[in-house]
Amino acid sequence: MTSMHFSISLAQQKLQLVATSLGRDMNIALFGGDRAHIGAMALAQNRPSLQTPGKVSASTSVITVCGHKEDQLAKYVAEQVAVKIDAIVTVSCGIHFDDIDDATLNAIPTAVDSLINQLFDAIDAQKRQD
Repeated sequence: MTSMHFSISLAQQKLQLVATSLGRDMNIALFGGDRAHIGAMALAQNRPSLQTPGKVSASTSVITVCGHKEDQLAKYVAEQVAVKIDAIVTVSCGIHFDDIDDATLNAIPTAVDSLINQLFDAIDAQKRQD
């Protein structure tokens, strides 16, 4: 089992992504801001695309804690990673900023994309070593 930890600063706080390999599959925790928590969980299973033969896609199930809004972010990350690694991926997501402003709210997806790209770079580097 291999764990990888990535972080990025946003609004003087940290967003973190911790990915743990579970055989071929992967478990990811995405959290940060003023108070890390679990707001939503997603499970994505890779599968052949229904629209494009030869392409890999993902089917995803999401559970959201009442009052939380991390569901789309958890789903997005789970699907991106499941397609990349061609495996099953779970993502627990909890990001909270006290008194968040629109600029910070709008910057979260870009910051998460940066974390995903860091993960993909590490996965690619590991593949080159194997």
